[in-house]
Amino acid sequence: MKKVFYSIMLVSLALMPMLATAQGAMHPKTDKHGFYNITDCPRSLSFIKATSQQQEEGTYNVSIYRGRELAQSFSLEVTSGDLYYLDANFDGNMDILAGPAASRNCSTILLWDDGKGEFVQMEGDMYMLNGDFLVNPGKKFLVGAGSGSYCSQYYTRYVWKGNRLVATESLIEITDPNAYKEYGVNRRYTVIKGNNYDMIAANKKVATNKKSQLPAEWRTILASYGM
Repeated sequence: MKKVFYSIMLVSLALMPMLATAQGAMHPKTDKHGFYNITDCPRSLSFIKATSQQQEEGTYNVSIYRGRELAQSFSLEVTSGDLYYLDANFDGNMDILAGPAASRNCSTILLWDDGKGEFVQMEGDMYMLNGDFLVNPGKKFLVGAGSGSYCSQYYTRYVWKGNRLVATESLIEITDPNAYKEYGVNRRYTVIKGNNYDMIAANKKVATNKKSQLPAEWRTILASYGM
């Protein structure tokens, strides 16, 4: 009995580095603020085989294989056929982001559904994934960044509600506030609830000219973007 127990312990100890490696592969190394960029994620994995092929401008077919057999196929309206692998919704399963993950470009996420045993496309408007994305696995949220005009930059914080990304707050950075007076912008930095930019005045939470006066989380987000 002791020999059997000893053998099991040895096998468990031998598997621990492999399990740690597999878990570590879910998320790339984060910066000092706890974020990593989607573009830091692996573009290929040994245990998931997926390919993308352009059908027409703005549409790509993503094929997922189980061994050599085609298991699933998705026709996606994304800007490019780039594929990135990450645990996007923090459930411990590897998901696939399809698209360039870049400003003014459209991406979407294929989420692994344990119950169905297959990938499902995230719910909601896929064009919400329009920007350069950071992931915070510790606090379980995503941030997208994109430019609205020659003098504006938008940052939106998202959390998951089921298979849908929901905007909790947005930071609008305007280098020329006079150009946005009609929207209720009169400072360089404005934080609003959600991401309804047509209702900035009604949803305004913080307005300041100084980055140092922003809530701490937004200061770290800007720092992670190199701003």
